[in-house]
Amino acid sequence: MKFAVTVALPCAAFVAAASAAAGSAQEAASTPPPSRSELSAGLESRFKAMDRNGDGTLDRSEIEAANARVAEEAAAALARRLEEEFARLDANKDGMLSIAEFKASAPPPRPTPVDATLQRLDSNKDRKISLDEFSRPMLAAFDQLDSNKDGTLSAAEQQPAGR
Repeated sequence: MKFAVTVALPCAAFVAAASAAAGSAQEAASTPPPSRSELSAGLESRFKAMDRNGDGTLDRSEIEAANARVAEEAAAALARRLEEEFARLDANKDGMLSIAEFKASAPPPRPTPVDATLQRLDSNKDRKISLDEFSRPMLAAFDQLDSNKDGTLSAAEQQPAGR
């Protein structure tokens, strides 16, 4: 049985994969995007590498094997990134993250821009938020969760859907 192969990749990842497949030796950041012919050649090379029996199509076992290789490569890349990030955060290089080192890595909180708040809550567009406008979204959410409409939320009503 043969399967059609559909690949959905973000454009940048697709171009990076094609660049690697085309045999680019330069760093990805300094490599210009491949031409259409380079992209096509890289894709053909990758396809042929996946087509283990050389019949010009990818069957289930070939797709599974390719997916397993991609998953292994992704896991190895993730492990490297995590190790690099840990090393970056470990300021005193003792092989452990202290609370202070961990906290130092957290981005500072950013307040919601006023215009975004006005756009979300100011239903009458007077550039002011009334108590009604302020309360309406939360009360609507409460009312949606209060399935028996008794004015209180039971433990069951507070559980996320599907639990």
